[in-house]
Amino acid sequence: MGFFDKFIPNEVKKVFKPVAKFSKKIIPKEIRPFLPMITPFLPAMGIMGQLGGPLGFAKMYGANLLSQQLADPDAEFDDLNQLAALLSGTQGGLTNTKTAANLRGMKTPLEPISKTGGNMPGQGYGGFDMKIPEGRSFLTKAKDLGLEGLAEASDYFTDTTETLRNLGSGEAINVAKEGATPIMKDLFTKEGVKAAAKAAAVPFSTGMGGVTEALQRPAIREFEKFAADEAAQYASDTEESNQERAGYQMTFMRQAGIGEDEIQETLEMNDLGEYYEPPTESAAQGGIIGLKEGGMLNFGGREMDLRGGGFVPIGKKERADDVPARLSKNEFVMTADAVRAAGGGSVNKGAQRMYDIMNKLEARA
Repeated sequence: MGFFDKFIPNEVKKVFKPVAKFSKKIIPKEIRPFLPMITPFLPAMGIMGQLGGPLGFAKMYGANLLSQQLADPDAEFDDLNQLAALLSGTQGGLTNTKTAANLRGMKTPLEPISKTGGNMPGQGYGGFDMKIPEGRSFLTKAKDLGLEGLAEASDYFTDTTETLRNLGSGEAINVAKEGATPIMKDLFTKEGVKAAAKAAAVPFSTGMGGVTEALQRPAIREFEKFAADEAAQYASDTEESNQERAGYQMTFMRQAGIGEDEIQETLEMNDLGEYYEPPTESAAQGGIIGLKEGGMLNFGGREMDLRGGGFVPIGKKERADDVPARLSKNEFVMTADAVRAAGGGSVNKGAQRMYDIMNKLEARA
C-alpha cells in the first residue's frame, strides 16, 4: 500500500482480520474472487443509504476494502489496492442529485451583461443575460474546470445509479442534470436493455478490475515467495562456496609457506577477506615441511576455483609449473613478471590492477 499506509490507524486495520476469518470459513473459495464485482453496484441496490459528500466517500471506500479482503482472505491489509478503494470512494462521494449543483455553485459566479424579457436558461434573476467574468487567473480557470469536471462525473454516477435502480420498475428514471426530461424505461424493452448496458458498463469494468486482481494476487504472492526462497538458497550456496574457497586458499598458501599478512591481503583481493581465520597450531605446522623443499602441491583432488579469473598465490616458485590448473579456450594467463611489473614491483598490487582491468574489459564485452 505504501504511501497511504501512514494515514490509516492500526485500529482500522485490525477490523479486517475477523473479515478474513469469516471469508475463509463461510464463503466458498470459488466465489470469493468475484465479490469485488458487487461493490460498484451497491449504490443502485439502495443498501448504502444516503450517498454524496464525505459520508458517501467513506461508505464506498470501506465497502471496496471489505470486498477485497473477502475476495482474498490471505492478503494482508497493506496489500489491498488503495487506488481501487479511492476510486470507489469517489463514486460514493459524487453519487447524489445535489452534489453536482453544489459543485457548480462553487465555481466563479457569472456576471449580468444586459436586461432581457424574462428568466431563461443561461439568464439570471430578473432576466439579465449572464457571462463568465473576464480576467480570471490561470488558477481560477483551473479550479472552475475541475469543479465542472467533478459535477459532470456526479451527473453521470447519479444518472447511472437511478437508471439501474429503476430499470424493470416501469417508473420514470430521475436524471440529475437540471432541465433534462425524465424517461420511461423498462428492462424488457430494447430501449431498456440499451439503457441497462450503458449504465452498467463503467461499474462492470470497475468490478472486473477487482476480480482480476483478486485472482492474480495469490499467484503474485506465490511467485514472490518462490523468488525469496531462490534468493535465500543462492545466498546460502554462495556463502558456503566462499567459505570453502577461502578455506582451501588459506590451507594451500600456508602449505607453501606464505606469511599470514600476505594470505589475508590475498583473500581481501579476492573478496574473501571476511572469511580469514588465523591458523591453528596444527594447521600452521602441517604440510609446510617438504613443500619448501620443492615438489608438486597435493590438493587432495581439489583445486582453486578461478573460473572467473584470479590471482594464484600458491606454489613453490615462479615458473615452477607446480600448480594444477584448468583453462578454457580464449582465456589468457599473465606471467609473474608481468604481474609484478603491473604493480611496480609488488605482485599483490599488480594482481589488484589486473583484476580492475579484467572487470572493466568484461563489462565492455
